[in-house]
Amino acid sequence: GFNTDSHDSVSLMATFALAGLAGYQVVWGVAPALHSPLMAVTNAISGMTAVGGMLLLANGASETSGIIPDSPSHWMGAIATTLSFVNIVGGFLITGKMLDLFRRPEDPKEFFELYAIPSALLIAGL
Repeated sequence: GFNTDSHDSVSLMATFALAGLAGYQVVWGVAPALHSPLMAVTNAISGMTAVGGMLLLANGASETSGIIPDSPSHWMGAIATTLSFVNIVGGFLITGKMLDLFRRPEDPKEFFELYAIPSALLIAGL
């Protein structure tokens, strides 16, 4: 279980607290000119968080047969994957809006809605 008696849980919470403090200092201490590069790095970190969350979800997957997380590590993996997914999608949406600011009226139309076809086929196959 997850209790404060084990060294691993104390180490995990200390790492989480230090990462939160470091992230706060980095985000609020950045100059406005560096905002876009910082967001690109943040999205890359979110991608790694998503991979870490999926690895936590896969940890001990052969022992469980349900889709609902049943241990603290599985719950943390599910939450990390979900939050990373939301952050990555938001980053892509904001980047698209920023790039639209530089679009000229004579530029050809882009068909981004066609990207939904492979996603729909993947979901339909599950």
